[in-house]
Amino acid sequence: MSDREVRADAILKNLPAEALEDLWRMRHPEEGGEVMTLEAICVEIPRLYNVSCSMGALSNFYKWLRLKRRMEEAKSRSQQVVEELAREGSMSAEELMEAGQMVFAAETLDDGNVKAFVQLLKARNDTKRVNQDGRRLALLERKAARLEKAEGDIAAIRENKAMSEEEQRLAILDKMDEFFGLKKR
Repeated sequence: MSDREVRADAILKNLPAEALEDLWRMRHPEEGGEVMTLEAICVEIPRLYNVSCSMGALSNFYKWLRLKRRMEEAKSRSQQVVEELAREGSMSAEELMEAGQMVFAAETLDDGNVKAFVQLLKARNDTKRVNQDGRRLALLERKAARLEKAEGDIAAIRENKAMSEEEQRLAILDKMDEFFGLKKR
């Protein structure tokens, strides 16, 4: 374990959800409430939560808290969209997930967070690539299994001593036609 002290803003970030909400309301009070200055909050934090922090750490904490709340709101709205679309029943699970991601990404961009939006798009594209690779792999595995079966069938025909060479050749050609989908039915 490291001997380094935990940064003050990390301590603030790890406070319980109720404390985070209280700290938010200090800077963003409900209608009619008084906005507290960072200096005043810096004085209150040790009294309320038994931790201390610097003005810089508190300022960074509020930037983080604003982003955290914004992301939670975006997540909530995207979940609402997915739930509404799911009720209609006309979309697959993959399409629902993609719709939710689009709403979340749009919410992130509306907040001016281009970096987060770009990361979401990259993650979405990575997910699509992984899904495509999975489908390709499944297709290749099916083809390999068909090829192994055909090779096994052809080996069995070659080992069949009861068949003449001509019968073996015709049976092998028949298997090849079957394998390539050329066999007449």
